[in-house]
Amino acid sequence: MFARIGTWQGSAEELERWIQRSRAEVKPSIVKDPGLTAAYWLADREAGKGLIVTLWESAEAMRASEEARLARQAATTASTGARVTTERFEIVDSLVM
Repeated sequence: MFARIGTWQGSAEELERWIQRSRAEVKPSIVKDPGLTAAYWLADREAGKGLIVTLWESAEAMRASEEARLARQAATTASTGARVTTERFEIVDSLVM
């Protein structure tokens, strides 16, 4: 399994726009990406920081979603004015309760 983490940094107002846009536009779009197994949106309101963690069944599925991710990321930056970075990881262990 693989994970992609998008980190978003901005003001408190921009963070609220990010949260609203994530709910209204990103979530309905990302659910269409084949191989996606889960997605989590995390916010640190005091720091003005948000994370989206997506989990993928394979590296190929994660790579195949890159074009759609780039479009969503560009739209998020344009609508919120904040900086977005992306990292990718292999999940080597987990604990789900």
